[in-house]
Amino acid sequence: MILKQLKVNNGMINDTTNCYIVQDEETKETIAIDPGGEANKIIEMLEILNAKLKYIYLTHCHGDHIGALKELKEQKGGKILIHRFDAEGLYDKAISLTDYIGIEEIHLEADSRVDDGDTIHIGKIEFKVIHTPGHTKRW
Repeated sequence: MILKQLKVNNGMINDTTNCYIVQDEETKETIAIDPGGEANKIIEMLEILNAKLKYIYLTHCHGDHIGALKELKEQKGGKILIHRFDAEGLYDKAISLTDYIGIEEIHLEADSRVDDGDTIHIGKIEFKVIHTPGHTKRW
């Protein structure tokens, strides 16, 4: 397994978001987690790893975690995954706070919505979804 942590500028002054890239070394299948900004930096790392981007996983829908989503999806593909309760924030700026951060609205739909206990596979690596609500969803 290859694990890379990239600190990406998320659009807010002097603030970064951790974007993680996890790859199965054998199959080169890769997941990018929270592409918060600097798509070029993320794409460069994917190219260095000769990655086959299978998934783009969003831990939640706030703008500082989705800022590079559109460009990453357009250039490298990969299915967008997000928990079902956070999915509406991808097209609702009142939830994503993209206006507050000063980034363009994303206007993308998730390819799949995940639930607590779901498993995600990249190559031989298995991730288990653990739902931790409360940060974004308006109740």
